[in-house]
Amino acid sequence: MSRVLAFGGALMDFVPAGDGWRARPGGSAWNVALGLAALGEGVAFAGSLGSDPFAERLGTLGEAAGLDLTFAPRVDAPTALSVVHRGVGGQPDRYAFYAQGGADSAFTGVAAGAWAGAHAAYFGGVTLLREPAAPAFLACAQDAARRGLTVLYDPNFRPAYAEEGRRALWAYLPHTTHLKVSHEDVLGLLPGRSVEDGVAELRRAQPGLHVLLTLGEAGARLFTPQGEWVHPGYAVTVADTVGAGDACAAGWLRGTVAGPHASPAHVLAFALACGALACTRPGAHAPTLDEVQQFMDSQT
Repeated sequence: MSRVLAFGGALMDFVPAGDGWRARPGGSAWNVALGLAALGEGVAFAGSLGSDPFAERLGTLGEAAGLDLTFAPRVDAPTALSVVHRGVGGQPDRYAFYAQGGADSAFTGVAAGAWAGAHAAYFGGVTLLREPAAPAFLACAQDAARRGLTVLYDPNFRPAYAEEGRRALWAYLPHTTHLKVSHEDVLGLLPGRSVEDGVAELRRAQPGLHVLLTLGEAGARLFTPQGEWVHPGYAVTVADTVGAGDACAAGWLRGTVAGPHASPAHVLAFALACGALACTRPGAHAPTLDEVQQFMDSQT
C-alpha cells in the first residue's frame, strides 16, 4: 500500500555529457517518487506517461524501483523533454523545456481509491502549471487537504513559467502543510521581496505552515509553528545539481511521515543529506536509506 502519492510529471532530462547530452529520467514528481522508494517508502506516482520509447524506459525503471504505477495511465502522446544547461560562476543550472503536447499535461485526476492508506501527497514541478492538466492537479491537492493528508508543495520556479508559477503558488498554498522552496524560488515567485520577507509573507498567509528554505551551499532553514532550525549543509564533490532539490524534498517528506518522534533537527539534517548525495552523481540520483545513513554517520 502506498503511503505517499507523488503528483506531477515524468520527463526525460538531457544532461550535458562531454560534447553532447545524455538522456536521464526526470521530472520533479518522478524524482521525488523514486527518492521515496529508495528510502524505503511505499509510493505511487500519479501522472500520465506517454507512448514512446522514453515512456517505456520510464515505466520499466519505475517498476524496477518499486513504484506503484496504478495511477500513471499511458496516453497517446510523446514524453516531455528538458534540456539542462550547466550554471557557471556559482549560478544554478538552467532548464529548457520541450513539452508542447507532452504526455505529462494529459493528466485528468485519480480515482477515489487512490487515497486509501495514503498519509501524504507531494505536488511539484512545471507539469502542474501546464494546460489542460493544471486544474486536475490542483483538484487533487484540494482533495488531499480535505482528507487531512500532509501536503508538500514544491513550486520549483522556472523563469519560462514565471507568471504561471506565481499564480499556482497562491492557488496551492491554502491546501499546503509543507512548502519546500529555494532562495531562488522565493525571489522569483515573490518579486520585490527579500528572501526573509518572502518566507514571512508565506507563513502569514498560511498559518501552521512548515517551510523548508534551501540555500544551496549555505545549507537550509526549517520553519515550523514550534520554531526555526538551521543546518549549514554538507560539503561534497558536486557532479551536478540536477534533482538535488527533489532528493531533499523526498528526504524531508520521508522524515515527516516517519512519525512525531523524529526531531525537526534530525529531519532537516536527513533531508539535506539526501540532497547532498544527489549532487555527487550526474542526473537525478536517488540515494538509498543505507547510503544516507552511512553518509550522516561519516559526518559526526
